[in-house]
Amino acid sequence: MYKKSIMAAAALALTPALASADTVLGLYVGGQYWDTDASGEYGVGSEIFTPGFEDKGQTSYYAALEHPVPLIPNVKIRENALEFDGGYGRNDFSHRDYIFYYEFFDNDIISFDAGINAMDFDGTVRTPVSTTFGRQDFSVTVPTAYLATRVGIPMTELTMFAEVSALSVKDSKVQDAQIGVEYRLVENLAVDLNLHAGYRHSVIELDDVDDIYSDVTFKGPFVGLEVHF
Repeated sequence: MYKKSIMAAAALALTPALASADTVLGLYVGGQYWDTDASGEYGVGSEIFTPGFEDKGQTSYYAALEHPVPLIPNVKIRENALEFDGGYGRNDFSHRDYIFYYEFFDNDIISFDAGINAMDFDGTVRTPVSTTFGRQDFSVTVPTAYLATRVGIPMTELTMFAEVSALSVKDSKVQDAQIGVEYRLVENLAVDLNLHAGYRHSVIELDDVDDIYSDVTFKGPFVGLEVHF
């Protein structure tokens, strides 16, 4: 069902006649440290557990390519580490984002991007009733809508930004949202170097995905660095 949804969303994303892109080729590379507060429940089959979550720092890093070719979307690939100790061992809700998006506005004051994000999970939960030595693996690709915006603050080196990926299908819901501020450390013809800080909130509700059920939330402040070539 998810793969059919991906194909449909991709076809929809390729249709807009208003799509635009950078007038020059741009490569963005960045990373983020996220101080998460984890909470929720998860389980295998009908056995659901609410363990004591261990709060820890998570990491995320990405690369994005923007180009001037009309109708072909820009591409961003992001790795998101989401691991925690839930009481029975290390659980893993890490995933890779494949983001295909168009720029509808792009100037020094405001930018707006829209597209799709295929969130590719290949994770593990550990409970007393998991099938293999207390471990239950799961794999699923969840297609989500993707939106991002940036608003520059005039007469400063600051830019406000927000980004969200979200989708709800039946009883499953996945969303990842962040809001923050960017400070331009270096800005010249060769390279831009930007410092990010903000707040990120992620919810992963899976309903019978490889017999896995989850309702877990990760939230907390983050700091990051981005280089634009």
